[in-house]
Amino acid sequence: MVVTSSNPHNKEIVVRKRIASIFNKREEDFPSLKEYNDYLEEVEDMTFNLIDGIDVPAIEAKIAKYQEENAEQIMINRARKAEELAAALAASKGHPAQNDTDAALSQGSQAGFGTGTQGQYAPSCRTTTTNWHGSTTTTTWRGA
Repeated sequence: MVVTSSNPHNKEIVVRKRIASIFNKREEDFPSLKEYNDYLEEVEDMTFNLIDGIDVPAIEAKIAKYQEENAEQIMINRARKAEELAAALAASKGHPAQNDTDAALSQGSQAGFGTGTQGQYAPSCRTTTTNWHGSTTTTTWRGA
């Protein structure tokens, strides 16, 4: 991904948001704190290099490979984050928190969440990715 901007702060924001949406594992996804910290350090190194334009093609290839190998986990983590944000928003408005099934039924597919054929909660996510050549790919994933 090539980001052109006269404002380096804007470029950093765009790159950091993109990387955070892909490399979205949490501490509980790792068996040890050291492994989680190593993951964070690797992600920060890639982010820094992308912002500074260092070895961009190699980093983009690494990102594409990671996305392919971890697509399901990335979508699960995005859905989990969306649920947490929805719960926080509801709490800030004074609404009681809903459980996953209630939230899915009340929000429907408009919010990207729906129910499966058995009435079970199944996250549905859409992501659009732009590679460094400028080509875009849109992927829709629905949990089973």
